[in-house]
Amino acid sequence: MKYILLTTLFFCSTLAHANFPEFFGASATTSSIGGQGNFDQEDPSNNYYFPALLGFSDKVNFTAGANSTATEFEPIKNVVTQNSTNSSSATEVYSNVNTDYLKYYNFNLHMALPIGREHLGTLGVSVFGPIGHLIEGDSGHPQSPEYVMYRARYKRTSAYVNFSKALNNAWAMSVGAYIGFQASANANLNLGLNGTQYGTSGRVKSKVDPSLAGLFSLAYKTDWSTWGLQYQQEMKSNLSAEASGELSNPVNLPFVSKVDSMLFYDPHTIRAGYMQRISIVDMVFSVDYQMWSNYKPSKIIITKVSGTVEGSRDYEKLNIRDVIVPKIGLRTYLTNRWRLDLGFSYRQSPLDSDFSGSGNSIDTDTFNYATGINYIIKIDGHDLEINNAIVYQDLKKKTVTKTSGLETGANGLKIGSPGYTIDGSVLSATVGLKMNF
Repeated sequence: MKYILLTTLFFCSTLAHANFPEFFGASATTSSIGGQGNFDQEDPSNNYYFPALLGFSDKVNFTAGANSTATEFEPIKNVVTQNSTNSSSATEVYSNVNTDYLKYYNFNLHMALPIGREHLGTLGVSVFGPIGHLIEGDSGHPQSPEYVMYRARYKRTSAYVNFSKALNNAWAMSVGAYIGFQASANANLNLGLNGTQYGTSGRVKSKVDPSLAGLFSLAYKTDWSTWGLQYQQEMKSNLSAEASGELSNPVNLPFVSKVDSMLFYDPHTIRAGYMQRISIVDMVFSVDYQMWSNYKPSKIIITKVSGTVEGSRDYEKLNIRDVIVPKIGLRTYLTNRWRLDLGFSYRQSPLDSDFSGSGNSIDTDTFNYATGINYIIKIDGHDLEINNAIVYQDLKKKTVTKTSGLETGANGLKIGSPGYTIDGSVLSATVGLKMNF
């Protein structure tokens, strides 16, 4: 009956996972230098990294792109997937765990629009989302080892809006918001089993409310260098639902249960960056400090309020840490029309664990390598820039050996025993166009 309940409410769980540009870059022109701002005041994809830069330009700037991302993780074979903590089986059941996650297609759209004839400021808008649909959600398998940062974390529509203003020729600032969602639902079910004279019926009410996280940035520029600083507030998107009803046959068994999940989480982030132009080369550096202390995996947790439906037993204890993400990039202007980009970044995992204890959430640090080619053509006196980027993420190999004993501490083998290897790679390719008026 628990799984009937989950099926009824799962449509709410597809509302939110985390943002795509955090992992793979906001556009082809930023992905290609390690997933960081490129400090071009006429590139509106900087609206994600350092939106204050857009205040220096009085042009209408537009960028659009499409991305394909594929994961390839080490197979997890012949591990315990069932024991007495998640099934009625008295002995452990061994099987393989699926690590073949589906390929993902994403779009990005960025606009920078000057406001007023006297250029009172610039409105920057950035939108990211799956191609072909709005949301692609998956809370993950509740018992099997799960790459929690890759299953569905970034497969959602997200939006950033900023107002930028140049204070003088050297300084600019911006304020804005990142738009998220909070979902709630209430379901009343009458569940009939085989043998009843009537079918299952029910009523579901749901509500989705927007939520906002604040954004603030500063930019400072000289003729040959630019500095940027940004703060992004923490954002949580939660699902909270209550289900009640009764199971009939042969007697009425009423139940009231509560369903909760943090389906998406973006940490407090402080981002600092610097660009130095040396002849035909732009050297770009940035570092993100991300505060993950309030992170939770997006799994579904069911709490028994009353009645016959048992609640979830969550044995996982995660060690969460704040992380530092350094990035470096080079932009080389080969000719007036051609540019070559190179980039590298190192991303720490916020899960600070050897994963030997109870739980199924897994992640590891990544080495990220990027490159891209950009070409400019003239159309009606305007520059149209054709961009592409390839990002290769190499997961740091980690061997997991589960400790003895069940999750409850009794004799037996934990889920995931005897162990497995965390390893693999992610390949992300982006194409885009950039134009200004």
